[in-house]
Amino acid sequence: MDILHTIARLAPNTAACLGAFDGLHLGHQALLNRASELAPHIAVVTFEHHPAHVLAPGHGPALLQSNRQRERVCRALHVDTLVFLPFDREVASWSAHEFVHRVLIGGLSPSVLIVGTDFRFGRSRSGGVEELHTWLSNAGIAVEVVTPIAPPMGMPGTKLGSSAIRTAVARGDVEQAAAMLGRWYALSGTVVTGARRGRSLGFPTANIASDSTLMSANGVYATFLSVWDETSALFGRVWPSVTNVGTNPTFSHGEPQAPWLETHVLDEDLGEALYGLDVEVSFLARLRDEQRFTSVGALVAQIHADIAAARPSFTSSAFEQTILPARST
Repeated sequence: MDILHTIARLAPNTAACLGAFDGLHLGHQALLNRASELAPHIAVVTFEHHPAHVLAPGHGPALLQSNRQRERVCRALHVDTLVFLPFDREVASWSAHEFVHRVLIGGLSPSVLIVGTDFRFGRSRSGGVEELHTWLSNAGIAVEVVTPIAPPMGMPGTKLGSSAIRTAVARGDVEQAAAMLGRWYALSGTVVTGARRGRSLGFPTANIASDSTLMSANGVYATFLSVWDETSALFGRVWPSVTNVGTNPTFSHGEPQAPWLETHVLDEDLGEALYGLDVEVSFLARLRDEQRFTSVGALVAQIHADIAAARPSFTSSAFEQTILPARST
């Protein structure tokens, strides 16, 4: 997959899907599916920085993915080219007409452009589907509009979209989030040295400094831990695991702390092999709330119970919903 960080002409016969694409959920994937029907090459065209974060600094949504996670998912979805369009105050000031001519007609020049029904662009979001049809048809670029898809069964009244997924993740409903994403919600980050309490308890953990902006609700989860660091001999390995998201109240004594990500790999002691590695944690099911224990013995007993409760989640179908590491080419 080619990754571009500038406005450059795409390969001939490329269908380009344009949007913010936070999450690359099933609604976004409907655009990709339509693109695959229209052209031999598919491009995802998105923004280096989410437009809301540029237009309203400090007030934009917590994002479902980092840019490198979007790269990973695009690769898994067989996208040929991923374009991160520059987006800053200057680009935001472009009129809708200027955006179309600079980015699409004189820039990317796709054979067909695919967008959702609510796609807006240009200064003050002044441009929409009607303007795209008018301006691009004159330049010989076809426009396809994909209507929203229905939410998964069991979610009446829910509009499938990034906002609904953020809400599900924030309340810890990772299974509902997965139903809308078409895969498990995941947090990425680097394994760092922690307090080493887990090892002293008999349950060594990987402490992960996450680069994700949206943590799942505090609690204990059944997860998969995968290694994405291509420099490591462990690259590509995936393990069933149990993850705690929270502030470790048994040992923090009520002191305010930012949420922390701690993952215990089941049935394998990796020692210090994970330190410094780029990893990802995929969330399968929420097991319980985070809680404070009155004794170390009670905590250890609960960890045993958590592991037993997590094991039924690690099925072959669950594994298939995980984005797996593959070497870049």
